[in-house]
Amino acid sequence: MAIKTLHIVDGESTGGSLRQAGFGKKGDILSWRDALYTGPVPRGLTLRRLSRLRSRFWTGKSATEFDKRDATLTHHTEYDEIVLWFGATSICQLSLVQLLAWFDEHSRDNTRLRLVSAYGGWLRPEPLLQAYDARQPITPAQRRLGRRVWFAFCSSSPKALSHLLTTDLRVLPEIRETITSMLQEYPERQSGLSRLERKLLRTVDSLGVTAPAAAVGTALHTELVGDALLFDMLRAFTTAPHPLLRFAEPFKGTFKSYQFNGSKIGVTDTGRSVLGGKADHITLNGIDRWIGGVHLLGHRVRWRWHERIREIVSQRKQAAN
Repeated sequence: MAIKTLHIVDGESTGGSLRQAGFGKKGDILSWRDALYTGPVPRGLTLRRLSRLRSRFWTGKSATEFDKRDATLTHHTEYDEIVLWFGATSICQLSLVQLLAWFDEHSRDNTRLRLVSAYGGWLRPEPLLQAYDARQPITPAQRRLGRRVWFAFCSSSPKALSHLLTTDLRVLPEIRETITSMLQEYPERQSGLSRLERKLLRTVDSLGVTAPAAAVGTALHTELVGDALLFDMLRAFTTAPHPLLRFAEPFKGTFKSYQFNGSKIGVTDTGRSVLGGKADHITLNGIDRWIGGVHLLGHRVRWRWHERIREIVSQRKQAAN
């Protein structure tokens, strides 16, 4: 009797690779496509309520973007095997812990869950088959840690997530880097820039007058995030009350379209002061950004990333250092 398998993958790229390799003929493929590293992910919501919130965040209006995805998950008992395909990137690891937390809450069956720790979108059919053959059972310890990380990520304070770095995370070996990268997206204590924002601004500064597409392309050589997030950061720098970027040539296109990507931008004097830690981006321009369950809003935020000691500090501790 054939085994009925559900493959839950990190996005359309991996899903397409699995179909090309023939996995779609022997099972169902479910794309778990939600870049959880940006936008609201507050704690205490059911999967349905969170999916509705995330759908409105991505589409601007529709609350049904993830309904079909979630409906497939609720029928998980119909499958003999459920294989999670998630690699080492932050987008993969955050989706993985979301799923581990969900299964830990909704399923007591420890026998059907398997993990492939690889990004299938980069693999051709033969390596995909090898990765599938090397899949490992997901242990109760992995499910429990996944749930802890997920709840900490969704918390309204970064303290729980930061505390996890002092604990044993070896059962999910890639999660430590993901937690660290999420904490580094908090505003840095002197410049007020997140790690990605600093990288983008430094890239533009090093290139001189350049196109946003060139700056984003350079950053994506070493960053596995969506390009839309980086383009939005560049747009925000140009429209801030105290701009960190300026248009080097008159821009007559539609600002929130792909036309912005080919414009010419350069770093302002304010941008260089912020990069040098002589001015604070949050104090000057404010912030409105979600990192998991934490909403950073206004011209003064409670938590900052301290690069020297590599941890989150409160405003009180920041002032004392």
